[in-house]
Amino acid sequence: MSKQLWLTQIEKLRVMLVGMGYTLHETTDAEDSVLIHDREVLINSRSHPETRFYTILHEIGHIMVAENSDQFSAEVPMYVHSADVPDDGRRERGKAYRVSLIAEEIEAWKLGRRFATTMGLWINNEKYNKHMTDALISYIEWGAR
Repeated sequence: MSKQLWLTQIEKLRVMLVGMGYTLHETTDAEDSVLIHDREVLINSRSHPETRFYTILHEIGHIMVAENSDQFSAEVPMYVHSADVPDDGRRERGKAYRVSLIAEEIEAWKLGRRFATTMGLWINNEKYNKHMTDALISYIEWGAR
């Protein structure tokens, strides 16, 4: 697929994010993330457009988890971003936190793929799976410590 296809699809995601009340910032060396309370998605502009596209889908998955946090929190030991969870440094060391964070990461990848399919956007499933696996393994290794 051409670079232009990925750039076109990224632009479609940008428009969709604006419709959801979010802004997309592609910045040099940004840490790929979504700031739910600030309604911003940050993406490293140095990444290949295909990689950026998959990462944006993943961040949209996080938005979808946050929008359905009641359901998600009923299915995992704790919802990591819940205001009900005290942020005193202890929770990050707990097993429930680690399991829940890994579960959210997996769910965000799944929801991102479903979102793309629903919107009629093209994904190379083999590359998406590789990108997802590479991202998830670091969380799994962290969680196993």
